Amino acid sequence: MSTVPIADRPCRTALTRCGFTLIELMAVVVILGVLSVTAAVSMNGNWAARSRAAADLIARDVSFARERALATGTTNWVVFSVGSNSYSVLAENPAAPGRAGALTITDPATGQAFVSRLSDPAFAGVSVSAVSIPGGGTDLGFDWMGRPINAAGTRLTTDATITLSPPQTVTVTGGAGVVGVP
Repeated sequence: MSTVPIADRPCRTALTRCGFTLIELMAVVVILGVLSVTAAVSMNGNWAARSRAAADLIARDVSFARERALATGTTNWVVFSVGSNSYSVLAENPAAPGRAGALTITDPATGQAFVSRLSDPAFAGVSVSAVSIPGGGTDLGFDWMGRPINAAGTRLTTDATITLSPPQTVTVTGGAGVVGVP
């Protein structure tokens, strides 16, 4: 009895066949479709979670600046840079009052300059898309009583917002300066 190599066997005999049936191919297409939809939904959920985490971080840091202003009796600033997707926390220099004389403070958690960048891998795909502070600018300050002020030193009577993309908003209430993420 001789054996015939598989490559030399005919495709269609009573007991053998070559290729896939249409039903098998359709089953593979349906499975791939379900997997791709599941992956897309999962990725969307990650972006939303990253955006929420970034909003929570910004809210925490803005609240820190407010609390520091109350505790030290000096004006503190959070300065946003939409272009570089970052923000810094500054404190006024008592020898040179005003926003122009403010210096970046040291982050108590890291011992480094208090500059946060959303380019960190934990926030991949998240960016600061807009900063809306009544009176203009991207500098949000808190006076010695914790009240929000703009770059000109004018107290805010309406809310300031920091908008992220994917959509998430950090709000600082005018008057009181309460920071929140709706």
